[in-house]
Amino acid sequence: MASSSRAAVASAAGAALLGGAAFVSAPTTRTGNLRATASVATPSAPVSGLEASSVAGLAVAGVAVAGCFGRRAITTSAKHQLVALTAFENELGVQAPVGFWDPAGFTADGSTENFARRRQTELKHGRISMLATMGYITPEITGKLPGYLSPSAGLKFADVPNGLAAISKVPAAGWGQILAYMAFCEVSQDQSAGTPAAAGDFGFKVLTASDPEAKKTKLAAELANGRLAMMAIIGMFFQDGLTGSAWGDWANYTASPLRAFENELGVQAPVGFWDPAGFTADGSTENFARRRQTELKHGRISMLATMGYITPEITGKLPGYLSPSAGLKFADVPNGLAAISKVPAAGWGQILAYMAFCEVSQDQSAGTPAAAGDFGFKVLTASDPEAKKTKLAAELANGRLAMMAIIGMFFQDGLTGSAWGDWANYTASPLRAFENELGVQAPVGFWDPAGFTADGSTENFARRRQTELKHGRISMLATMGYITPEITGKLPGYLSPSAGLKFADVPNGLAAISKVPAAGWGQILAYMAFCEVSQDQSAGTPAAAGDFGFKVLTASDPEAKKTKLAAELANGRLAMMAIIGMFFQDGLTGSAWGDWANYTASPLRAFENELGVQAPVGFWDPAGFTADGSTENFARRRQTELKHGRISMLATMGYITPEITGKLPGYLSPSAGLKFADVPNGLAAISKVPAAGWGQILAYMAFCEVSQDQSAGTPAAAGDFGFKVLTASDPEAKKTKLAAELANGRLAMMAIIGMFFQDGLTGSAWGDWANYTASPLRAFENELGVQAPVGFWDPAGFTADGSTENFARRRQTELKHGRISMLATMGYITPEITGKLPGYLSPSAGLKFADVPNGLAAISKVPAAGWGQILAYMAFCEVSQDQSAGTPAAAGDFGFKVLTASDPEAKKTKLAAELANGRLAMMAIIGMFFQDGLTGSAWGDWANYTASPLRAFENELGVQAPVGFWDPAGFTADGSTENFARRRQTELKHGRISMLATMGYITPEITGKLPGYLSPSAGLKFADVPNGLAAISKVPAAGWGQILAYMAFCEVSQDQSAGTPAAAGDFGFKVLTASDPEAKKTKLAAELANGRLAMMAIIGMFFQDGLTGSAWGDWANYTASPLRAFENELGVQAPVGFWDPAGFTADGSTENFARRRQTELKHGRISMLATMGYITPEITGKLPGYLSPSAGLKFADVPNGLAAISKVPAAGWGQILAYMAFCEVSQDQSAGTPAAAGDFGFKVLTASDPEAKKTKLAAELANGRLAMMAIIGMFFQDGLTGSAWGDWANYTASPLRAFENELGVQAPVGFWDPAGFTADGSTENFARRRQTELKHGRISMLATMGYITPEITGKLPGYLSPSAGLKFADVPNGLAAISKVPAAGWGQILAYMAFCEVSQDQSAGTPAAAGDFGFKVLTASDPEAKKTKLAAELANGRLAMMAIIGMFFQDGLTGSAWGDWANYTASPLRAREC
Repeated sequence: MASSSRAAVASAAGAALLGGAAFVSAPTTRTGNLRATASVATPSAPVSGLEASSVAGLAVAGVAVAGCFGRRAITTSAKHQLVALTAFENELGVQAPVGFWDPAGFTADGSTENFARRRQTELKHGRISMLATMGYITPEITGKLPGYLSPSAGLKFADVPNGLAAISKVPAAGWGQILAYMAFCEVSQDQSAGTPAAAGDFGFKVLTASDPEAKKTKLAAELANGRLAMMAIIGMFFQDGLTGSAWGDWANYTASPLRAFENELGVQAPVGFWDPAGFTADGSTENFARRRQTELKHGRISMLATMGYITPEITGKLPGYLSPSAGLKFADVPNGLAAISKVPAAGWGQILAYMAFCEVSQDQSAGTPAAAGDFGFKVLTASDPEAKKTKLAAELANGRLAMMAIIGMFFQDGLTGSAWGDWANYTASPLRAFENELGVQAPVGFWDPAGFTADGSTENFARRRQTELKHGRISMLATMGYITPEITGKLPGYLSPSAGLKFADVPNGLAAISKVPAAGWGQILAYMAFCEVSQDQSAGTPAAAGDFGFKVLTASDPEAKKTKLAAELANGRLAMMAIIGMFFQDGLTGSAWGDWANYTASPLRAFENELGVQAPVGFWDPAGFTADGSTENFARRRQTELKHGRISMLATMGYITPEITGKLPGYLSPSAGLKFADVPNGLAAISKVPAAGWGQILAYMAFCEVSQDQSAGTPAAAGDFGFKVLTASDPEAKKTKLAAELANGRLAMMAIIGMFFQDGLTGSAWGDWANYTASPLRAFENELGVQAPVGFWDPAGFTADGSTENFARRRQTELKHGRISMLATMGYITPEITGKLPGYLSPSAGLKFADVPNGLAAISKVPAAGWGQILAYMAFCEVSQDQSAGTPAAAGDFGFKVLTASDPEAKKTKLAAELANGRLAMMAIIGMFFQDGLTGSAWGDWANYTASPLRAFENELGVQAPVGFWDPAGFTADGSTENFARRRQTELKHGRISMLATMGYITPEITGKLPGYLSPSAGLKFADVPNGLAAISKVPAAGWGQILAYMAFCEVSQDQSAGTPAAAGDFGFKVLTASDPEAKKTKLAAELANGRLAMMAIIGMFFQDGLTGSAWGDWANYTASPLRAFENELGVQAPVGFWDPAGFTADGSTENFARRRQTELKHGRISMLATMGYITPEITGKLPGYLSPSAGLKFADVPNGLAAISKVPAAGWGQILAYMAFCEVSQDQSAGTPAAAGDFGFKVLTASDPEAKKTKLAAELANGRLAMMAIIGMFFQDGLTGSAWGDWANYTASPLRAFENELGVQAPVGFWDPAGFTADGSTENFARRRQTELKHGRISMLATMGYITPEITGKLPGYLSPSAGLKFADVPNGLAAISKVPAAGWGQILAYMAFCEVSQDQSAGTPAAAGDFGFKVLTASDPEAKKTKLAAELANGRLAMMAIIGMFFQDGLTGSAWGDWANYTASPLRAREC
């Protein structure tokens, strides 16, 4: 074996020596035919000694190859290779002793054109490298030049360091000169094929000559020197970057921290120490050891994986079964990536178990044998240290090779389905259609990592390529726009003379956006539009391939054009990457370049050494969590991130583990008979875990939170809870573990989000969507709007019912909304850029376009005729097309050939683009409306609104990132800090009550109810009180008394006036507040946010509890509910579904429902007619002629709205009533008839097709509901202002203005007088009525309390009238008391009332006239405080008047002011209720 190995080596050596001579001998005849073979294949050609040696060399090479690899290798197209290379072997650079040498394969395609172009490039690179090399060497030998490099900048040649460090010293003008010289060399010569310059001859007679042979010799020498210089300069750059000098003996750098690693494993000749990724740059031997250990493991796994690819291909697969229980043979498992889907769960379990065994079976701590890779397998190690080191070094090198190999195998396997094989064999691949396209360039070849060509569509490819070219061009312009001003300076003069804006005033980069004037943006957009519309870019045209006729970028010669466009494409790709990096750095630091080390004063510096700052990204905060520079906030967020990451890791493992290992044996809950095997995996498990399980989870979470001191500076604040797996006593080790945990937690947070998303979508956290072949969602995945990379996406569940009809209707609606939004968005933007139209919008009204404000404010300016035109056009678009299912219009094709086309595919493409743009526009217009409503402009930086009254509140509690200041209800619109403080105080209280109520719902469900009695005297146990709203009827009166007493205590035990601690929510409970103002603010802000959430939660709980009897649970479980009888009725529409807030179906009677539905339809129709009756005359004007000729009443004389009631003659009312009667009696409306369902035979509202009829009636029902709401609002505003619309601010002369600042005018209703008490405009009458209202309110409050108090506290002890022997206990509660009060009692009541009336002067202007009777509970000496108290009393009195009316009504009806009517079983009224 040894002798054969030596023979092989000798043969190989001979092949190298003799084969080298073969390349020196060139054929005597050269031909342009790259496949010509005569000159090298003719047997009769004479053979010289040199040629003989060449033949001998080839023969020996053949023997050597045959001896090493067998006979196959000698027949692998050697003749073809020799022939193809013939065209190049006499070119410049083919020199002895190497001869022709092309290791990169640049000549493999046999193209002389490509070779010439590459040779020209090589010459230029070589010349630049020679200059650069001499630039390194010369100053070291001769010294630097005397004098100044830049006199103006005071920069001497001596000040410029040698090497890479010089880059930072050369002034901008110097770079400009360098670039200008390079440009001169390029453009001053004709370098087209065949010219002298194409071969490197630029006319410098040092480098060339008039004698062709001399010139060839010089150029060959230059080429060889250039190659040497390219290698040299790379080495110089490398050494300079590594050591700070381009030469010098490495042995001199004795103090370098890199010395610590140069004798480590993997440092092998000829490279020596090599760390291109900079893993040793920190000089830490601990980090190096850890990374080396990781490298060894990765290498071993890669070697196993590589062999796993190769072995089955060579030896075949193992016989027998991989899994006998599953009937899976080894032969059934495909090779490569495809095997992943075949390996059974137990197989993955064995793999993971073996990996875990390797990890935990050895002590791998620093200094142990295992830390260096020695696991005791004597194949890989040895008892002799040197032998072990040699083996491990070999293993390390092989592992590195295997890591590269397995990456390549994965890549090719994923691309072609096989880890090897010649791409040329895949002749039928759809990817073949693209491999000769622009952008397919050596050495990568065809490369599509994003899978844009995976569908095999050449049309899609062409469209994407066109887009790529445009993006690349814009990116090249943008990149140059960043760079050019930095090098050449800015242009002189003005960018906008009219605005006085100089080019010098425009900052570079992103900051320029705010400076470019509107006209500048207009020019940019206009030029972009010109480029788009000035060319025919349809498929097959020159412009479709990027040829816009600019002969810099294209040419009349197709090959030249293709070369230029390919170069442009490559440059554009580079520019797209560059501009992204520039934007990123500019946004982060304010400059598109510059060393981060220069930003020493940045507040971000405080965080760059924190956990989670890891190479290669470094400090990374895309969400801006550290933008405030607060280390306290950072620490709190980091702590939160750690916890979220830990929970996510547990959740992720909870998904994965049962899939791999199976579920635990036995019972999860023995008492409930619930086995682990019965609990489904993923989200479905939520419904199976028993309450006690949730209790344990919450209890463990609470334990983790409260068992540690997590205040700032403690170990737990940094994540150290004492579990020594995650932490350590050594601070550095702990930091390393926590950093690793943080990174894993981040990954797990991303993973669990993806798992939840897929689980919710498909019912499994993984699995190929292709397997869900029977899913109803399949019906929609080829519809418009299903676009890569998202694919089918329906987060709102619009397709969950699987109805294609509903989908088509919603898609049609989406298209229309998108079109309107695009028009609206452009309507916002266009006037800002182009200015408004000249002339008049309405000549008759004298309204110019310039007078119409932009945005929402325009609504009040558009005249009625304008709205009419808008509505008429909308109506035209709706009714001018047949939009029924299957028609072109149903798919959005209204015949406008801009948006559609006669070609179905072209139409689909345009509509898909329109749909995507419409979606974007819908989002955009929402944002514009929001900002416009908030600031008065659809854009602009909030920082510019410095004088806004909203500024007073932006630092208040509750203003939290990322939303900031947020007041959608406009509570701060009046700018009053007093009102804000009062509302904030109220919000805090409501939030606290809501949090208690929410916990009151949740806690009994999880922990169970308290033991023992809630009321021992009443024999009421806690267990007898139901959860939720049903508890209200069970709590005894004393319990309500305690609740009310506690609420009263909280209110009166603290001074809550402005400026006190209690006014800000500090009631002295140190759980919610603190002595430290900042800590208190943080706690209150958290409480406020939690309270807001709780208010939303409790509303939802009340809603579901009232609807289903439980605050949670799936509606699908309520299968026996009487409400089920109505859920398929008309009006049950997504997304709300069945909705009956008034409880009309609570009795479960379908007959009552049908009657109420019939009534609802009629009311809706009348309301729609009434609403249109309000709107139509305002838009179209009134009818001509007479409404009543006999009465001389014209239509024009009848006012619009409620005022018309007094004008309609009696005969008109008769006609209205007669028509109503006709509608009622002309149809049989009994149950089951068409009319009972609303079908009166008018085919506009109904149809012969039952489904079409149902759809129309459902639409009518929804419109009718809207109209009922609208008409109520119109009546209200009409009654209040005399018009059904218009801004109240316009009614400046209204007599109602006299009352709008009176007591009782409170937000959000404002001035409210439904009874018309102020209709006469008399302030005297108003004052008298207000006085009366206050008195009635006070009496009602006393009466209401008189009902409630005895029920809660019981009656007073003793006698009401000792003389009559009447005890308080004998007086019944409510109306029945009237008959029991003795005459003397009534006398006392009347006497007190008289006293109140006559003891005060209540004439106009006196305090008593305004309700001030001197009781300082209800009033105050401070006028503002008094007004506030009286206003509160007035509101409470109004509520009490309503309450006492209800109490009187129920008391008179049932004998009690409250209680469930179901309890009055013996009432004589029961006889009438059916």
